[in-house]
Amino acid sequence: MCFFTGTDNWTKAIAIFRDRLETRYLEHVRAVLNRPTSGFAALAIDASLVETLEQFRRGRRNTPYGEGGKYFTAFLTETRFGKHFTPETVRLFYKTILCGLLHQGEADDSSRIKRGSRYPLVSLTKDARGIVLNAELFHTELEGAVDDYLVRLADPAEAELREAFRKKMNFICNKELQPPAPVQS
Repeated sequence: MCFFTGTDNWTKAIAIFRDRLETRYLEHVRAVLNRPTSGFAALAIDASLVETLEQFRRGRRNTPYGEGGKYFTAFLTETRFGKHFTPETVRLFYKTILCGLLHQGEADDSSRIKRGSRYPLVSLTKDARGIVLNAELFHTELEGAVDDYLVRLADPAEAELREAFRKKMNFICNKELQPPAPVQS
């Protein structure tokens, strides 16, 4: 099991978690967002972080098969993203952006990934079969959602959220503490 008992331990756990998110996700997205045509790469990393954060919010080891859409819907409607996304734009995000990006290497239907100040975070395309997603604003909002989550974790009154975090972190700790499998020759 991990190190979750007193206030000091929670502070340490949150710092370790923040470092984990920084070094595995956030710093890499910040680095690529400055490059032209990096929206796909940035969004692929950010989408992975969204799913990870939702697993922490639920205390799940992983996302159960066939429930990815539910995880993205929950995260994009129940966090600060909720002011930008509707259930319909989340559905289109999942189907045309995320699945298209990961399975075909392109946005599907009329969806597009854009950058720059002239695009809102998310909007429907003219034909309503897709969305236009601003990768820069998506990442900025995701950084804010991470900060919101960490603030809530620091609050001892957030017992349910902390218990879910503890469960997910214990899955990670137990996996990372396992000795490596013997090498077969």
